[in-house]
Amino acid sequence: MSAENQNTKSGEQLEGAVGAVVAPKVPKRKTDFSEHLTDEQRKEFNVQSFITRHLRAGSKAQKYEVFEIHALLELALKVFMSGKALIEVRAPVNICGDTHGQYSDLLRIFNACGPPTKQRYLFLGDYIDRGRHSLEVICLLLALRLALPKRMYLLRGNHELRAINKNYGFYAELQNRFRSSGGEHTALYEHFNLVFSYMPLAAIVARRILCMHGGISPHLQSLDDIRNIELPLEAAKQHPLACDLLWADPEKGCPGFEANKIRAISHIFGEVEVENLCKKLDIDLIVRAHQVVEYGYAFFADRRLITVFSASRYQEELHNYAAVVVVDSSLELSFVQLKPEEFEKRREENEKNGADQEQTTANIMDLEEAKKKAPK
Repeated sequence: MSAENQNTKSGEQLEGAVGAVVAPKVPKRKTDFSEHLTDEQRKEFNVQSFITRHLRAGSKAQKYEVFEIHALLELALKVFMSGKALIEVRAPVNICGDTHGQYSDLLRIFNACGPPTKQRYLFLGDYIDRGRHSLEVICLLLALRLALPKRMYLLRGNHELRAINKNYGFYAELQNRFRSSGGEHTALYEHFNLVFSYMPLAAIVARRILCMHGGISPHLQSLDDIRNIELPLEAAKQHPLACDLLWADPEKGCPGFEANKIRAISHIFGEVEVENLCKKLDIDLIVRAHQVVEYGYAFFADRRLITVFSASRYQEELHNYAAVVVVDSSLELSFVQLKPEEFEKRREENEKNGADQEQTTANIMDLEEAKKKAPK
């Protein structure tokens, strides 16, 4: 794959076409979920025990009690409400893209890059929808954010928008898993989206690397423009800059900013806009997620922008790798790649059967956990 070729597949056509952005009338949502928890249940919930339970079970699905998820969300809401739309993150850090309910990939990332107790992580959103285990992914990450506030950072993606996660799997997962809980799935869904509405939209790593889920914007002139976005953000079109941070895409050869016709929302942008923004903000690099790329990461605009995607084999017909951008303390970059899980299982089976190792490696394009130094 060419370094400049994103080789992406586009996302959802939702929320209406780009034009003059008019802030929609946002209905009042429920903001108090205290009725779903007793004081005794609050005391019973222990974040560390919750995390340990997940890690001991491996990739198996968790059996959740309704109250413990509400307790987790109640604590997470307080953390996000105290923050801003732009957060500052120190290096070294591992930057991860979309995980989309692929819980086994999340655990493989921790295994390949190191546990969050010893490594710093920044996730760029899209934790839910598509995959089968959105609950495990978002619950574990929220719990780690609470337990390790200086090592786990979470941004919001476009799938953490109500208009998206109502239709692409998350609501249905809650409905199916809490079918016998007397309609509790609805309250859980509302509580999750309340938390999502307060999540930060961008991060600046060591003052040199700007990170977001989607992309850049014609409305972005300074980092204060992001800092000044008021949270909670219920709908993307409430704020044009926020909309682009969640939705925009790079497009090779695009002259300036143009309407994103494929997604029917936000913009596409070209190489010149990336270069101009890096100069304007005095930054070295932009890292974003939002699009699946064949080998888990891809360069754009003479390596001034990186797309990273952290869910392997995102769709049935794809065999894309997952990847993590590793930023060391000197801001040098390397990449960890994870091949689709079924390839790893096939390799293990071949090894057990005494298959020739070189042939096995050739057959499965074995790049598992290979760290490749990015050319300067």
